[in-house]
Amino acid sequence: MKFPSFDLERIQSIYENSVEINLTESGIEPLSLKELMNPKELEELLNLPLGYGYTQGTPLLRQRISNLYEGADENNVLVTSGSSEAIFLSAVLTVSQGDRVVMMTPNYLSFNGVAEALGADVDYVPLLKKEKWEWDLDCLDEAVSNKTKVISVCNPNNPTGSVLNLEQMLKIVEIAGRVGAYLLVDEVYIGAELGSKHTKSFLGMYEKTIVTSGLSKSYAHPGLRIGWIVSGKRFVEEAWAIKDYTTIASSSLSQHIATKVLEPETISKLRSRTKVLLNKNLETLSDWILPYSNHLSFLKPDAGGFAFVEYDMDVNSTDLVHDIRKNEGVFIVPGDSFGIDRYFRIGLGHESNGFSKGLGLLSKGLTRIFPHIFT
Repeated sequence: MKFPSFDLERIQSIYENSVEINLTESGIEPLSLKELMNPKELEELLNLPLGYGYTQGTPLLRQRISNLYEGADENNVLVTSGSSEAIFLSAVLTVSQGDRVVMMTPNYLSFNGVAEALGADVDYVPLLKKEKWEWDLDCLDEAVSNKTKVISVCNPNNPTGSVLNLEQMLKIVEIAGRVGAYLLVDEVYIGAELGSKHTKSFLGMYEKTIVTSGLSKSYAHPGLRIGWIVSGKRFVEEAWAIKDYTTIASSSLSQHIATKVLEPETISKLRSRTKVLLNKNLETLSDWILPYSNHLSFLKPDAGGFAFVEYDMDVNSTDLVHDIRKNEGVFIVPGDSFGIDRYFRIGLGHESNGFSKGLGLLSKGLTRIFPHIFT
């Protein structure tokens, strides 16, 4: 197997800890253990045995995850080491040499890389930029065939922040059902909505649906490395068996903390915190971009901790991002990392003072590179 370079994760891994302001993150400013847990709960951690525990996830954690999905129970859940492992296991189970898969783009380019390494051909179906970003479902309809094994969806979408409506979801389910394809849905940004409407899960809409998610984004705990697969019981059992070859078990310490994160009261507090922070930074970004609106623009995201900014300057997005990173010390994500140039993604989940400082450094970089445009 030969894996293509996962450009987004590679550049983040190399540079995110060596810049003054990192605006590449798509999640929410993490909490500390002291902020999450009371003194009694922190004391309990000191007596926690650091064994393997339940390799599929503790019963209580799987139950708490299943509570997020209508009609699911703990037997529909496999706990993984982050949502990345959930995507990896799902790809290994569904894709073989010579298969065809269809993927929404722009997107978090993880599943396609694993599918290519497994020998599959990947067809990319674009989101179209209209009043909102909308997936081209006519193009999807034409792209699938009886050879299509998987349709890969990210909803809410990374990096655009768009959310599918019910009519669009039903159409996608209809298309998947017509050819018997698995519907693999990355739902890791559910819970990071900027408005009052909660994003509906695909789970339960189609029997071959596989949902992946985790605690890294809307739940603000990426360092726990806790993700999950939610699907039919048989698929979950098969994924658990493949996990024996990858990480065997997720950290018992992380699972214990994750159980606290997924208490109903904690979920409510985290989602409220997420919404306040995202909306505050979105307003700051909107004010910042206004003087540059002849050259920079973005469609307001419905969900997710980011904005996907389009620019009209004649420069490649990767070159632009690294120029600014090296000279101004602020790091954003090039559109190239999502399969579309002339865009960059700005994370909205940073604490507000750092976010404003990052935008100031970004202005400085744009003014240096394009003095005839930005003053």
